[in-house]
Amino acid sequence: MARPRSAAWRRRIAPAAIVVAVALALAARYAGAALVVNESVGPPDAIVSLASHEWERLPAAVALAGRYPHALVVLTHPKTVTKFNCHDCANRPQLLAKAGISAERIRIIGLTLGGTYGEAVATRDLVVAQHLKSVLVVTSPYHTRRSLATFRKVLGGGVVVGVVASSGTSPARPDRWWAQGYDRAYVAYEWAAALYYQVRFGVPIWRA
Repeated sequence: MARPRSAAWRRRIAPAAIVVAVALALAARYAGAALVVNESVGPPDAIVSLASHEWERLPAAVALAGRYPHALVVLTHPKTVTKFNCHDCANRPQLLAKAGISAERIRIIGLTLGGTYGEAVATRDLVVAQHLKSVLVVTSPYHTRRSLATFRKVLGGGVVVGVVASSGTSPARPDRWWAQGYDRAYVAYEWAAALYYQVRFGVPIWRA
């Protein structure tokens, strides 16, 4: 009797196993693309270029500053600068000046807390002080979803928050994220960070 029961069990389990396998394959395929979002706010009051990865984020912020000449250009500055959290902090104002962005438009905001959450908190202080109504965050492609969700959570409903992925200057290839080391490392990091932010800060990543 054991063999018939075993065969029947396999027949029942096999379809479910196929569904699970397909779901996992699809999740793996789109794990990179699912992290990338772009949300416009129209002409923003401020363009916030997040620290680190300046080689890909700052050029995108410069392009947006040219498109929106009345927007402030905000640079976040970690409390303790390292090559990992802001490898080219000192040169950013000069790079903006070379791009034709006047010093009157530039705001450098120091962080009292680390990470993306700390950047959102520091931006909130500027938003309150300057009475800003809309903010456009510029960051690396895989960082966009968590950044958008975090800034919306911290700034609250009174401020319109958008995000722009620096796709034109980034090596990220979301549709083939498994093919190179940069993407594999960043995608794995962001999935872990998304879970941490959900638990630690109550940031609803998948509503962003």
